[in-house]
Amino acid sequence: MDFRSIDVSMKSMVEGYSAPWKLKCSEYTFTNLFIWGAQDKIRIAEQDGALFFLLDFGEGSFMFAPLTRDPGGDYEKALDAASAWCRKHGVAPVFRAVSGAIRDAFLRCPGYALEEDRDNFDYVYTVGGLRDLAGKKLHAKRNHINQFMSQYAGRYEYVRLNPDMLFECTELYNEWLQGKPPSDPDAVGEYVAIRALITHMDALGVVGAGVRIDGRLKAYTLGERMDSEMAVVHIEKADTDIPGLFTVINNLFVKNEFADLTWVNREEDMGLEGLRRAKLSYNPAYLIEKYVGRPL
Repeated sequence: MDFRSIDVSMKSMVEGYSAPWKLKCSEYTFTNLFIWGAQDKIRIAEQDGALFFLLDFGEGSFMFAPLTRDPGGDYEKALDAASAWCRKHGVAPVFRAVSGAIRDAFLRCPGYALEEDRDNFDYVYTVGGLRDLAGKKLHAKRNHINQFMSQYAGRYEYVRLNPDMLFECTELYNEWLQGKPPSDPDAVGEYVAIRALITHMDALGVVGAGVRIDGRLKAYTLGERMDSEMAVVHIEKADTDIPGLFTVINNLFVKNEFADLTWVNREEDMGLEGLRRAKLSYNPAYLIEKYVGRPL
């Protein structure tokens, strides 16, 4: 297998493999592969009608589950080829992001076992739920928005992002980063990912929005349409000194950019207690289950 760095020009090729699988999990969106694959943290290889993903974030290499052009084809052949490559190169044959139709394909392969990967379940919400924040469980969210609107009436504006706003976005990111340890899971590689995402947002088909207060960018978010029903939010940042601002940018983004869709995937919590609490507080409609696959 000839593993190569991911370039933005590979978008149509990668999506040629992922589209037939009709996946809802966030890992296989080309945007995520591209922005998190910077500095060769994710590389891809094509071989015998399958696409393979090799990842290394500094704690040992692993693979995402491969994608074959035909989801109903000989998936075990692709898994066996990936496992053989791993063993030859001293890498444990571990396959992550096993979800949906990929899980079904794994279950057809008798030489492999699956283990639940709760820390990487994606959180999916209804567009209506994030837009209206109706019901008793989301009462506090509505209060946060009302208090923000009252305090900053006439001082804030909703704006659409464009690549020319890269400096403003990275400046806000650096402010958000202050006081966080270099090893913080939120911070590792995220600066590079945000730069890549904003620089190439048009080519990637990504939309972004921000909130300015007194002319200064204080929050921003970026996401895209995965299909005709679901959007995925890749990045969300806000000034943590402004109460309710995360709730405001989340709400405005859905209202203005994804109102015609049904679902919003806000990705995983990575096992971080605070992030899990925040994602659960929005009352998700369901979680997208993911598994880790290994040879028996």
